[in-house]
Amino acid sequence: MKAAVYTRVSTGRQTTDRQMAELNEYAKRNGYEIVLSVSETVSGSRKKYERPGLENIINLARKGEITEVLSLELSRLGRNAMDVRQIILDLADLGVCTHIVNKNLRSLDVNRKKDTVTMLILGVLADLGEMERETLTERIISGLEEAKRNGKHLGRKKGSSKPQELFLKENRKAVEYLKNGRSIRETAKLCDLAPNTVMKVKRLILDKKEQHKG
Repeated sequence: MKAAVYTRVSTGRQTTDRQMAELNEYAKRNGYEIVLSVSETVSGSRKKYERPGLENIINLARKGEITEVLSLELSRLGRNAMDVRQIILDLADLGVCTHIVNKNLRSLDVNRKKDTVTMLILGVLADLGEMERETLTERIISGLEEAKRNGKHLGRKKGSSKPQELFLKENRKAVEYLKNGRSIRETAKLCDLAPNTVMKVKRLILDKKEQHKG
């Protein structure tokens, strides 16, 4: 049986070495031939079509060149519950079994049919993963707002930040959403940005308004 290995981290400060080592060992132990290994550095909230490595795996599945997809954790496939479900279902429809190694879960049974119980468990785990991400985001926002109320300085030290106009240009989608009345939380999710980045965008927008008034 031929397998594709998928590993992912969210930032360049992290590595996929541990994931890759454990998945290679798993493949060897179960007699799978690895035909493609993918390591991506991208937010788990990105859709599958925004992740070229994952798209390559799905294309191999469509061509019938793999029978298994190995991922160490469900969250490595993504943080959006609906998208994760669809990835696993799409692969299953193509006769490809998704292995979530740390939970010992496989989307197809021994007859290569969808394992309904496992699919249900994977769906619940995907929902929990998305809830965990949203809870973390809310805690970060709450902590930043509390720090601001207490007069603490947020962000980089003076002199180390980018010019304001360049920063706003780089985050113009966030600027548009905030100007259209979106909240910091909504904007962070829509733009896949850290909440403190969106807060900085909002502060600069407000500062510019005050300058124009003056």
